[in-house]
Amino acid sequence: MHRVIVDPGFAVGQRVPLAEEDRHHLRVRRAEAGQRIEVLDGQGRIGVGRLVADGRDLAAVVESIGAEAEPPGLWLLVGAGDKDRFLWLAEKAVELGVTDLVPVDTARSRNVATRLRGEHHDRVVRRAEEALKQAGGAWSLRLHPVVALAPALASLPPGPRLLADPTGGPTPACGSAEAVTVAIGPEGGFTDEERSEFGAAGFVPVRLANRILRFETAALAAAVTVALRRKETS
Repeated sequence: MHRVIVDPGFAVGQRVPLAEEDRHHLRVRRAEAGQRIEVLDGQGRIGVGRLVADGRDLAAVVESIGAEAEPPGLWLLVGAGDKDRFLWLAEKAVELGVTDLVPVDTARSRNVATRLRGEHHDRVVRRAEEALKQAGGAWSLRLHPVVALAPALASLPPGPRLLADPTGGPTPACGSAEAVTVAIGPEGGFTDEERSEFGAAGFVPVRLANRILRFETAALAAAVTVALRRKETS
C-alpha cells in the first residue's frame, strides 16, 4: 500500500491533496485511481483510503482513521559532523524509533568543512519523512535546529541521560515509558570542557562497543541498546 505524509487535520470522507513530491512518486510507480493508500500526519494519526483522480493527477479520499500511541522519548544529541553521514543517520534513526535528533555545534565539529549547517535542515527532514513512509511508523522524527551545547542541554526532557564514552560502563536499564537521552560526540569526541558540562547536566558515561565508533554508528548503536534495555524491563 502506498504511504504519504499530509498536513494534520484530515477527516473521514475528506479529499486530501498530496504534495508534489508524492504525486511524482505515485506517477513513477504507475499508481491509479482506486488503489489503496495510507495518509499520515506524522503525529500518530493514520488514515486509510483510496486514490482518486484530481484533474490529471491524484489525491486521496480518507475512509477510516486510526491512531498509534506516541512512543517513549528517545533523544540523540549528536555532534553536527559531515552532512551526508548525518542524512544517513536521520534515515536510520527513524527506522529505529528515535523521537528527537538534536545536532549539536561542538568545538570539534566546527572544524569539519562538510559539517551539517542550518541550511541543510529541510533536506534532513525530507530524508527522515521518506524513511517514515518505508518503515511503517506513524510518528515523524523531530529534527531540532543545529544548536550550541548549553541550550541543547537546557531543552532536554527529564529521564536517564547517557554519554557515549569508550571508558564508560554498561548501559543501565531504562523504564519502558521514560524519555532517554544519549549524547554522541563528533569525530575526535567532546572536549574536556564539554564533557564537564554533560556531567553537570547529569549524564552518565556508557560504553557502546569494544571499538571507537564513528558518530553515526555510535548513534545507531545507542538507539538499539536503549531499545533492548527497555525491552528487558517491560
